[in-house]
Amino acid sequence: MKKTIGVIGLGRFGLELIKSLEQSNIDLIAIDKDIDAVRQAGEYINNVVCCDITNEKELKETGISNADHVIIAIGQDKMENLSHVILTIMRLKQLGVKEITARADKDDYAQVFKMVGVNNVVYPLSIAAERVANKIVGNVADYFNIKNDFDVYEIEISETFETVSLIDLNLRNKYKVNILLIQRNNQMITPTSTDYLMANDHIFVFGRKKELPKMVNFFSNKI
Repeated sequence: MKKTIGVIGLGRFGLELIKSLEQSNIDLIAIDKDIDAVRQAGEYINNVVCCDITNEKELKETGISNADHVIIAIGQDKMENLSHVILTIMRLKQLGVKEITARADKDDYAQVFKMVGVNNVVYPLSIAAERVANKIVGNVADYFNIKNDFDVYEIEISETFETVSLIDLNLRNKYKVNILLIQRNNQMITPTSTDYLMANDHIFVFGRKKELPKMVNFFSNKI
């Protein structure tokens, strides 16, 4: 089952974020009060809503409560925007959203956001939006750029995954990817074909960009 990710705030950071997230196997909903920002985001994803996030009724009607994870990408260049972020966090908590990530432009703001219930804080002035996207989507724990055509993903294997040997998975022939390392508890394993993958393992997978998202879906949903 696909995850649903919500993005609130479609300025430069929010727009780059949805462009990165759109490439993943998820459902996206994006929200902004500015109609021009909504139109621009609509060039990349279908589910974009113009909404006053300070209005509880309007926010609820967007369907954001169905999201597995909501990212608040609103900048805090004005105190009014800071208040909007705090209020949005509180509204999302009331709507039952379990995972909330908020952009913070200052350390002081991050502390306030955590006090009102945000789960994660990101600093877009120092973190590229694409890296943030890949830390949020599915079970991708980290993302490293190697060259234009190749990447390395760190993937957390689903807790329902049934133990299977690498030789039986045959990932190299099926998907043209290689498992570089297996992290099991606190142990790092350099795998051979006789090694096994188990539920909750972390694996570092190397391959072409177009193939790696398939690995995220495979290991997140494999039973």
